[in-house]
Amino acid sequence: MSYVYLNDEFVQSERAKISVFDQGFLYGDGIYESFRSIDAQLYQFSHHYQRLCQSAEALNYRLPHTQQQLEQILRKLRQRNELKNAYYRLTITRGRGEIGFQRENKSDPTCLIIAREFKEFAAEHYQQGIALRVAQIRRNAPEAINPKIKSISNLNSLLGKLEAKTLNAFEVIMLNNKDLICEGAASNIFWSKGGWVFTPSEATGLLEGVTRSTIIRLCETQLNLRVISGEYKLQDMLFADEVFITSTSLEVMPVIRVDDFTINQGEVGPVARRLRAALHRDMGR
Repeated sequence: MSYVYLNDEFVQSERAKISVFDQGFLYGDGIYESFRSIDAQLYQFSHHYQRLCQSAEALNYRLPHTQQQLEQILRKLRQRNELKNAYYRLTITRGRGEIGFQRENKSDPTCLIIAREFKEFAAEHYQQGIALRVAQIRRNAPEAINPKIKSISNLNSLLGKLEAKTLNAFEVIMLNNKDLICEGAASNIFWSKGGWVFTPSEATGLLEGVTRSTIIRLCETQLNLRVISGEYKLQDMLFADEVFITSTSLEVMPVIRVDDFTINQGEVGPVARRLRAALHRDMGR
């Protein structure tokens, strides 16, 4: 029997309910964060909470809990579900409202937290590398949707994931409307060349992942690798020594193929291996 946290209560998962008039359900009017704990340690949670505040401010939300209150709730939820290393999804919506945009919503926000045991991807992916395909669908232009908002209204990424499934690919590379490398459907992209590491800049419209920031820090402080963020075309990446993608769940995933182009003769390189080991040390694993 598993539990979720819903609006100030710990509820059995199968009994958790929200209103059909919840604005997250009706309009995708919600924000979220995904993060992990190693044993009882909430890894990088202060950074996730900071980004949650950033998203909430952009949408004029009132967050129902402080960082300290959420930390207590998360630890209790971990204990109730008897988890060792937990993976959390925190979702906040504008709450119960009515149909139509021309209305004033005075309801309290809906707060839902789901926790489960973190399960790593298969070891063979890290040992042998994965293949990416370049998606036909483009990332939303930052002028249209602010990429600093981590919104549950994530149709753009879902379409990217559906395209990956159709192409039988692990993940896709999404370009922006200027044909510049942006990010994966649910990951950030890095590549290395001659002792340098490159990654698309925030100007491309990507979501500034917490793991992305951590990897940049570890490159520069643990591996003595300079990270250069900028605006890059696809061909800038194809002749790299290594390519890898990152996220909370992926950690550091090596890439050996992009479309029909083979990276590093199809071999997983040392930078991705060393970075994942450095990330594990940073987590205290």
